[in-house]
Amino acid sequence: MTESEKYISELNSNFFFKEFTYSSTKFKFDEKGQELELADNVVWLDNFLLISQIKERNDSGKSNIENWFQNKVLRKAVKQIKDTISYFEIYKEISIPNERGHILNISEARKIKPIKLIIYAPKLQFPENLRFQKFYKSKEIGNVHLFHIEDYLWICKYLITPYEIGEYLDFRERLFIKHENELDNLPEQYVLGHYLETLDTSMLNSRYVENLKNLVHDEDEFDISFIIENFKGKIRIQPNSLDYYAIIKELAKLNRADLREFKKRFLLAIEKSKEQDFTLPYRITSLNSKCGFVFVPLEYERREFWQNAIINLTEAHKYDQKLDKCVGMIVYQHPTEKYFDVNWCYSESKWKYSEEFDKLLKENYPFRAVKMEKTFRYYVDEK
Repeated sequence: MTESEKYISELNSNFFFKEFTYSSTKFKFDEKGQELELADNVVWLDNFLLISQIKERNDSGKSNIENWFQNKVLRKAVKQIKDTISYFEIYKEISIPNERGHILNISEARKIKPIKLIIYAPKLQFPENLRFQKFYKSKEIGNVHLFHIEDYLWICKYLITPYEIGEYLDFRERLFIKHENELDNLPEQYVLGHYLETLDTSMLNSRYVENLKNLVHDEDEFDISFIIENFKGKIRIQPNSLDYYAIIKELAKLNRADLREFKKRFLLAIEKSKEQDFTLPYRITSLNSKCGFVFVPLEYERREFWQNAIINLTEAHKYDQKLDKCVGMIVYQHPTEKYFDVNWCYSESKWKYSEEFDKLLKENYPFRAVKMEKTFRYYVDEK
């Protein structure tokens, strides 16, 4: 594995979560133990499949840079992505470890239309006409995103969440289809600046590039990496169980507006649990992922009832908001010793009317009133 491959693997693990990122991509395809290899990095999250090939120039600049780009990036890397897509179609069993070390059969993602991505690291000064080339158009597998490694780092620096990166790559392709010639004369920063303001691809506007300079990058307000990293240690499951993946997936689908509200209520529940007084749960519903979240502060003296409480309140929020899925979080804290326990619950089933549930909620409604609030994708300071 080259330095660029290691770096992209680590970067993708951070942004797409270790549970959904695969960089050890060799798999056995027959009884003799013979192996094939997928592209350098695969990200699979529900209906999101990202196949990445990384190319690093390591010949100390001896070869012609245009020849290197044609041979290594536009030919060899594209072929490796084509081969990967064909392996998904041919083999029903492609079992490889994710970055958590859990071995899963990623061939189950074969029905998903993949996003194809080539990231290249030319090292030396690189001609603008090549760097600005946004896609390779393949008759067999469609458009393949092309990214200079520095530009890919820009994307991850500004977008942060899996939802945003997936949305950006979709937007980037739609913009390219409408404005191919013009877009290949503009830097990646233009595309990113355009995306930050609007998803409308009907026209290009040079002023969009200024959005990068003026973006209010309030990462602290929506960064939940500390929750994700400690998640498995805070959930009551069997040691080798992967049940927690269902909850992680829902967190990965949130955009930064949803994450701001999630983090605000998560921390508020923890803070309120210190007071050891009854407090109504906090809750949100993501309009993007159609998933509900409920956050329950519990008094320490009632901690033995945490399991019934979180299951009932998760189901109640799910029913009340007519949702098919909901995540619950409950927290209680020791009144004198400074430690707290967090537990989680996930419920998924098709919503259907229940006369009994309706009656229970009317007689003893356990929530605050729901408020519809307009949230903004990004804040740009135009001063």
